[in-house]
Amino acid sequence: MKLKKISENIVEIDGERFVKEDSKGWLDIPELRISVEIEVHDKNKSWDDLKLQEREKELLTAEQCIWLANSKYAKELKMDGSSSKDDFFIQQSFNLNKKNGYVARFCVNSDYAYLDCSRDSDYSYSALGVRFAKKILSKKSNKKS
Repeated sequence: MKLKKISENIVEIDGERFVKEDSKGWLDIPELRISVEIEVHDKNKSWDDLKLQEREKELLTAEQCIWLANSKYAKELKMDGSSSKDDFFIQQSFNLNKKNGYVARFCVNSDYAYLDCSRDSDYSYSALGVRFAKKILSKKSNKKS
């Protein structure tokens, strides 16, 4: 088994990448049936550096970002304008942009929030990072009749 540390939160085992999960680092969003990483990590690295193309389906969608930024979870996820240093990559919404090699990100500061879908995949800056999401498995009820 070959283990390689890619970043603080991403490891590669025999060529396959994994997020080191800490159950305390995830917030369940039952309304969307997902769990979201609370902290943005791997800042100042590009989409290409992190090889996110292989993991794009694990990133939030534009629709999920909009819903979260307008929800009761916005403050805990720092999507409420309380931090301008927690921008993160999201899934690309536009096929044309994807075809052109552009990646998308969610950005917020005290004055506004926006989706930027037209950056080159090798672009990065210190506040841009990663926040993964995963589906919540439905829990079967153990109630006895």
